[in-house]
Amino acid sequence: MPERPRLSICMIVRDEETMLPGLLDGVAGLWDELCVVDTGSTDGTAGLLAAAGAAVRALAWNDDFAAARNASLDMAGGDWILVLDADERVSPELAEAVRALLDDDAAGAATVRLCNELPHGHRRDARLLRLFRRDPSIRYAHAIHEDPTDSVRAYLERTGRELRRLDGELRHLGYVRDVAAARDKRRRDLRLLERSVAANPRDWYSRYKILEQARFWNDRAAWRTAAADTVRAVDAAGPESLTDFPFLGDLLVLMARGLHDDPQERLDWLERWRAPAATSPEYRLECGALQEACGRGAAAAREFEACLDLPPAHLAQNVTVRPLLGLCRLAAAAGDVHGALAFAERALDHNARDPEGLLAAVSFAAAAGDLPGFVVRHRRRRGDSQELAQALLAGGEIGAARDMAVRLSAREPAAALGVLVCDLVSGRDSDLEVDLERDEADAAFEAWLTALWDSHRVDLKRAFTTNAAAVTEVFPWLPDWLVARTPASAPA
Repeated sequence: MPERPRLSICMIVRDEETMLPGLLDGVAGLWDELCVVDTGSTDGTAGLLAAAGAAVRALAWNDDFAAARNASLDMAGGDWILVLDADERVSPELAEAVRALLDDDAAGAATVRLCNELPHGHRRDARLLRLFRRDPSIRYAHAIHEDPTDSVRAYLERTGRELRRLDGELRHLGYVRDVAAARDKRRRDLRLLERSVAANPRDWYSRYKILEQARFWNDRAAWRTAAADTVRAVDAAGPESLTDFPFLGDLLVLMARGLHDDPQERLDWLERWRAPAATSPEYRLECGALQEACGRGAAAAREFEACLDLPPAHLAQNVTVRPLLGLCRLAAAAGDVHGALAFAERALDHNARDPEGLLAAVSFAAAAGDLPGFVVRHRRRRGDSQELAQALLAGGEIGAARDMAVRLSAREPAAALGVLVCDLVSGRDSDLEVDLERDEADAAFEAWLTALWDSHRVDLKRAFTTNAAAVTEVFPWLPDWLVARTPASAPA
């Protein structure tokens, strides 16, 4: 280790014994010192950090992420600081890029590409400022969604150093962990966001996150209130205050959905923002969906096609899969089954696991008499997969779905639950032995059920419900699940 540390990794943690090992493995050999602020762990976090050679400071949590981040910066002695979280994974390419940057005398800071893994093979990418030279002027701001950008920008201007964009990726596992469903976290985050907005009414990012939270919980009252509050703040600040907001399209869509239930009213409101938002995929995609809902196919097609011509977005599916499936729906509405199938397959070329794309492709391939051909083509894309088998099930192709689930179950035990669902739909006896833990079996069974219930095949749902009593001893939660999803057809 050099006399003076070159790279300090700074973190804040609390009860991260599950996530820490993966993070520590990925940065082994990269850091000279690991500076960690622990805000109250009660698990094995402290032992893991001690074994890794970290310096740990205990700090009582005071509802301020920026304060905790800054406490970790105060611990650092390196020339450079890399800020990470326990549920992140540094790719080898990123680690190499970080090492190279340490020798770049002209560089003062760098952004990294954070990749959030979403369900069904989608992802959300964002460029974040996580690496910068150690300097007492660089500090985090904002109690939640803390950010050092302003102070780093001032440092770069003062020193004449430059901002770099590093290759590789920082993979975020936060969407994999089921933390978003914790109501305590919701209340905490909302409290901090509202505090940020009260301190700075022009904190558009915090307003965006408040609206996003209302959408996540489908809290219509909170959503409408937040949208109206944001409109008042924009009116007071002037529309130009939003021009450079990087999530302008997302924010406008959330505001429109909170303010208006009627598609035409929502579209009319969004049209006022077309000039500053025309290059936002989220904005154009929403306008396309609203034009489609209002029965204006040609106008909807223009919006969807515009999305395909926009540069890559932080959510890649909004310039690929989603507009292509919009065009697929329009082709189907016009009676062009072959065109609809072609658009669905183009969408699957971008993400072979997308459930909407798979169900559309199965349905239109069957209508065009080309289902065997589609299955062959899609297996070339990805091989057998539970997603394709679930789409076949939802499309009414029970035999094909069951055959694929049987093949998959040899290497993926969760696929055996698909065999069970197919057998219950068709009234066939099953004699399955599944090598899964109870929670894994429950999750797999529910995933197959959800694929079936997300389809429009009432006959298949009714058949399953009729035979569901055969497995309620194994899955005692099933009757309540059926009542919640289909009250009229739930078993007694």
